Amino acid sequence: MEAHRTRVLERETMMDTVNTDVLILGGGLAGLSAAYHLGTCDWRLIEAESTVGGLARTDVVDGFSFDWTGHWFHARDPQMRARIEQEWLPGNLVTVERRAIIYSQNVVTRFPYQINMHGLPPETVSQCVLGFMEANFGEGGRALRDRPPANSAEFALRHLGRGICERFLFPYNTKLFTVPPEELSAEWGGRFVPRPSLTQVVRGALGLEDDGAGYNATFWYPREGGIESLPRALASRLNKNCVHTGRRVTAIDPARREVRLDDGASIHYRSLISTLPLKRLCELWSAPTDALRAAAEKLRSVSVTTVELGVRGSPKRSFHWCYFPESTLPFYRAGSPSQVHTSLAPQGTHSFAVEFSHRGPVDGASLVRQAIEGLAANGFLEAKEVVLARSRTIPTAYVLFDQAYAEARKTVLDAAARAGIALAGRYGLWEYSSMEDALLTGRTAALNILSSRAA
Repeated sequence: MEAHRTRVLERETMMDTVNTDVLILGGGLAGLSAAYHLGTCDWRLIEAESTVGGLARTDVVDGFSFDWTGHWFHARDPQMRARIEQEWLPGNLVTVERRAIIYSQNVVTRFPYQINMHGLPPETVSQCVLGFMEANFGEGGRALRDRPPANSAEFALRHLGRGICERFLFPYNTKLFTVPPEELSAEWGGRFVPRPSLTQVVRGALGLEDDGAGYNATFWYPREGGIESLPRALASRLNKNCVHTGRRVTAIDPARREVRLDDGASIHYRSLISTLPLKRLCELWSAPTDALRAAAEKLRSVSVTTVELGVRGSPKRSFHWCYFPESTLPFYRAGSPSQVHTSLAPQGTHSFAVEFSHRGPVDGASLVRQAIEGLAANGFLEAKEVVLARSRTIPTAYVLFDQAYAEARKTVLDAAARAGIALAGRYGLWEYSSMEDALLTGRTAALNILSSRAA
């Protein structure tokens, strides 16, 4: 894969002091989008890693291609959709119809759980359907219907009922976010949690409903090159002399409009766009106020370690990704990249990307063993057929929407706005969002700056 990656500007070409109109911190999708939409404006982009792309990267190992995490691409914005289809990835996109499943109570059902309960034990189906009806129409659900939910547990109980929550949503999200749903605010759901009608629930319990609900019923994936083909396409359209990789920010001084790098170089800017994780931005902030420091300490996130497996033979189950809600298995989800597109694994093999959520350090070798044993014990693979196994950890993967989240985030965002720092990206804005959202927020940050110049 390194042959596809270009170190855009070597360290030696950066002078001790540089002046630029717009400085962009971070070369993920948001930063690249900001640079692209700034056009011929005087800008520079700083990326700590040796290549741009952020988490939208693809590694090729022994013929297997693994994205750094599951990347299924959706585009709702007409302009962004046209840009991707016609300019950035013309002819290199396939539209995939989602095959997402749930493995629960030793049964495989389709996703979303709330409209695909057919096949589960009858008692479970009854509990879920009756619970949904009570939550939405019965006297028992009236208390939650009559007031705003206090936390994500109440949000889910209000809209889905106790059965669906206790059988799927609560255990799954506890594994994903590492804390019980009562500790999370009601803000994290929104468009990512399908809220079905009674008709959908009943039809799904009888096996009559399709599985097209949710924001990702269909998605794009590159025909070749993995998800990294998207940031590569974006980077190829930028002025390479303005993109600096392998450069790490060590301090940000908003008062002086100065950023210092790990080799002692300084960059003075007129406008700053940061896509760095919001907590990291605060850590780099020179002389932060007590309020800013206190708010930053309240911003929490979870890490994800992905175990990547290459396996001989054909897949035993047909799916793009599978959810595992029960605590009997330590991982919360497993994807099968090779089933999304056959180019991602050598002929005669298939692949898995098994995800573990955690806070704090983990033993990668132990997680590899748990992934293989868990999938083998439940009929997803045979351990003796595994030909490749490795792990990779993303330190900041999911933002925790806990009870302190909203106020702490607002404090930091307000401070950034006062300091003239534009924020973009999933982690720069400290939110739960998609790849398209990253591109859109980068575009917004750039266009706002250009608009201010024209005013």
